[in-house]
Amino acid sequence: MKNIKRFLAGALAVVTALAFAGCGSDEGDSKESSKKDVVDVATTDDIKSIPEGAENTLLWMAIYDLNPSGNAEKTVGLSLFEQKGGKIKWQRVTSSNQFTKLGAAVTSGKNLPDLFPYSALAFPCQVIQGFYQSLDEIIDFNTPMWEAVKETADQYSLNGKHYVAPIEYYPSSYIFYDKKVMTENGFEDPRTLYDEGKWDYDAMDDLMSSYVNSANGDEKRYGITGYYAPQYVQQTGETIVTTDDNATYKSNMDSPKIAAAEERLADWRKQEYVLSGTFFNSAADAFNQNVLFYAMGDWAATGTGGPKDGDEWGIVPFPADPSYEGEKPITTASINSFMWVKGSEKKDAARAFFECYRVAQTDSEYLQNAKDKWLEDNPNWSAEDYELMKEVSNPENVVMLFEPAYGVSALMGDDNSGFEAGVSLTNRIYASTSEADQQGNLYTWTQAREKFSPLVDSELEKANAQIKKFLEK
Repeated sequence: MKNIKRFLAGALAVVTALAFAGCGSDEGDSKESSKKDVVDVATTDDIKSIPEGAENTLLWMAIYDLNPSGNAEKTVGLSLFEQKGGKIKWQRVTSSNQFTKLGAAVTSGKNLPDLFPYSALAFPCQVIQGFYQSLDEIIDFNTPMWEAVKETADQYSLNGKHYVAPIEYYPSSYIFYDKKVMTENGFEDPRTLYDEGKWDYDAMDDLMSSYVNSANGDEKRYGITGYYAPQYVQQTGETIVTTDDNATYKSNMDSPKIAAAEERLADWRKQEYVLSGTFFNSAADAFNQNVLFYAMGDWAATGTGGPKDGDEWGIVPFPADPSYEGEKPITTASINSFMWVKGSEKKDAARAFFECYRVAQTDSEYLQNAKDKWLEDNPNWSAEDYELMKEVSNPENVVMLFEPAYGVSALMGDDNSGFEAGVSLTNRIYASTSEADQQGNLYTWTQAREKFSPLVDSELEKANAQIKKFLEK
């Protein structure tokens, strides 16, 4: 589980802070400046300026600053916000105390931030705890600016009130591979299989089996490592927890589709396809250990972790479940966004802020500039690779699947909750058949379901009661 711990505890902050905000990390480090200048941010009438006399400075509580530091560049979203009269002031917290600090500020009203980063734990858990307020006073999801994300926003609403405004989406993990290894072993390129509609569980299993079983002498080969269990299981279209109205959450642990996927992951371990117990900071490190597929967010295979001159890497989304009958493929999705903290009264500034960041992700000029910058900063990835990453991040092309379990409670969704060091209950369930726990236990899915279902049921019962109480206020 070390890989899951490291990914969820660190990568989410890094991806959000650097890819989205373009700013320094928790320790204050800054990314190297991009080679290509940010496009000039022209004035737009789509966003109203903050009225004269209105409070224009938003207090941002997070582990990273939205303002650029060191050699980091100012994002288009922040440039637009400043153009409209806004400013951001950073209230620094750490990954270990951020929620405690937020809760204390909301309760006391002292040093109350206006904005906080979105995380899966925000809804419904932190909403019903009173951390955040509805966005409907400042965002109309029926307008052209927001209508493309309204379907997702509705999934984060209670009693008609919306609490999450998706700014952009990204897959939580991809499958990376070394094209040279595929060629040397006479394998068909997974990207070709994907383009031909043949990239599914069976195709991936066949490649791993052929690769692992073709090892010579004392050579040890592996099929996969990284962060893959939730994404693999969710290609079934199923999640561990379900909800129809966001007010009542139900366990889906008895799903036959989840069972089938988990049993296949268990078979990977039996076949010794999985390299576990080691976290790799980049695809290169995994490939150097004779791993065929490296599953991780794009942060681990781009920038300084990306392919070097002479490397030939490939990227594909997760393989499809052959039994899935949906019209669009599935992306296990994550959201980049912000939460409007309860008690903040800076409506004009908050409205402008959300609009500026949304426009930065929808305006064609800004999007083209982002592509140009990415390709220049990642010269050994192609334009086709970039387009694939965008293709599977677009809800027009894919089903954006979100796991409600992560937002039910801290035990379910917070890797620092104490359930298991660095691992939430939900992540332990997903990885139960493929990654040993701290005591070295590996489960069949039947054993995992019997062990963890009572805990899930207990957490859901408490959450449903809390939501009911919240809605009665």
